[in-house]
Amino acid sequence: MALIWLFVALVALYLFWLRPSLSRMIGEQTALRLDTGSSAAATGVLPTLVAALPAGEVRISEQEANAYLQAHADLLAPIEQASLRFVSDGLEVDVRAFGLDGTARMGLALQNGRVIALNPRLDGPLGRLVALDELLAPLEQQLNDQLEAQGRRITDLRIIPGALVVTLTDA
Repeated sequence: MALIWLFVALVALYLFWLRPSLSRMIGEQTALRLDTGSSAAATGVLPTLVAALPAGEVRISEQEANAYLQAHADLLAPIEQASLRFVSDGLEVDVRAFGLDGTARMGLALQNGRVIALNPRLDGPLGRLVALDELLAPLEQQLNDQLEAQGRRITDLRIIPGALVVTLTDA
């Protein structure tokens, strides 16, 4: 009987402390790499991307998003492979990390002028290891902070099949 209680305690410890902590740590490390780039002299992928977006409506296709993910794959470690799809109710990403596969699903929305993920979930074996909401929190924060730091604001955000449509203004 004591062995069963020990097992229950270990599972609870993993689900409620270790898994969220590990997920947040991975998200924070990824956000840092995107912000500063891979070397101390780098401008950073995220600041450069935000600065490069023109004011007005911008349409980003699945092909463009996937090409960008492939070009910056080294900054997304421990993600080994990712393929993104824009679908009518949000986005889906087939992802491989830590040798495990999963499919991430979420919507995107604006809340008080900030980009947020809606109902993020990660299915498959990878979803048992990583809590997607905890992993995304630092990335959301970094994106929104970078927009604010550059005086930019997203005023509209829509996902249509095959594309993300963003309307951006300069403050």
